[in-house]
Amino acid sequence: MKIPNSFIETSVNCADIILKHCIEYKIRCRDPPLATSKLLRSFGLSEYQERNYWRVAKVITKLGKIPIYKFANIEFNLKTELRTEKLYSHNNIPVDYIDCKFLGDKCNVTNKGFAFYVYIIGNIESSELKINAINLLNLLAMYNYDLAFGFLTSIRNSLYNGNAGIEALLENLFRILKIPVIELVLPKNPQNIKELLKVSKILRDISKEFEII
Repeated sequence: MKIPNSFIETSVNCADIILKHCIEYKIRCRDPPLATSKLLRSFGLSEYQERNYWRVAKVITKLGKIPIYKFANIEFNLKTELRTEKLYSHNNIPVDYIDCKFLGDKCNVTNKGFAFYVYIIGNIESSELKINAINLLNLLAMYNYDLAFGFLTSIRNSLYNGNAGIEALLENLFRILKIPVIELVLPKNPQNIKELLKVSKILRDISKEFEII
């Protein structure tokens, strides 16, 4: 399935708004949803666009794990979850339960609603690691603010700027992989774009589509 550009762009916009909120209010954002109906409506999506977003989210969730890195018996995958659950928010922006407690009376609770989550799942031999994508972005912003938001911008630009956009996205990913703690986790840390494409099928497929490789 080819994920619609409009869905990716909306998801990136959600991530951008949530990340700025995490930083402004000094909350940790360990496990917030990427999207809720309240957030989607807050930046002007019509009822039709909102319904379409949830329709695509449901289809993507059924795809299961999407491989993003594999070397030997270590792999990292992208996984999405669409839930109907109690929601916590602050200024229409989703937060997790712990941050809701931190925010106190400023946090609003909705008994039931759609929540779309994105996770990175790491399988290292017999161990599994599951990290919320917003949490990862927030940790990246703590390390390098410009790199975190530059990464989101490069995803958005890759949708409409053809080869130049994809090349910029690959460059940003390569910069992230050079962060010392990531170099400690990965058994094979790519030293250039060519090596990056060897360990990431999804990036390899995207690059082939744009005839970068």
